[in-house]
Amino acid sequence: MSKNRYAVKAKSDHLTYEFVSIGPKGHITKLVVYQHLFDNLYNLAFGDQTDKSEGLDDLIVSENGDTEKILSTVASTLFDFFDHHDGTIVFAQGSTHSRNRLYRRYLTHFLDLISENFILLGELGGEIERFQKGKDYTSFYIHKKY
Repeated sequence: MSKNRYAVKAKSDHLTYEFVSIGPKGHITKLVVYQHLFDNLYNLAFGDQTDKSEGLDDLIVSENGDTEKILSTVASTLFDFFDHHDGTIVFAQGSTHSRNRLYRRYLTHFLDLISENFILLGELGGEIERFQKGKDYTSFYIHKKY
């Protein structure tokens, strides 16, 4: 994960994070929201803020020229989230096939660094396994190493 990332503001519950993407399209407020699914599983939702009530659009394409910086910023929220929500697992899936492919490329590129702090799993054909480079995973699971 790149050290080049945006400053993030966390809500007091450490489930919602906000930052601003800055680029040729202007200042765009982004949200990362960890949504409780069941038991210790949370969904990582990410996108452009749509209004002041923490709504987000995960289908919009901002094209602000800062994709790697944005993804590094989203990844950085995992550290804070896990520090405040011990023993949880985060589920992530791109809202489209192309986004899922982008996330998979990013995870593959930074796999060694990710593996220092987290265990990354991928889902393929209904089976969940340790993330491996070169596989077309449909979703991802991540939890903190202890």
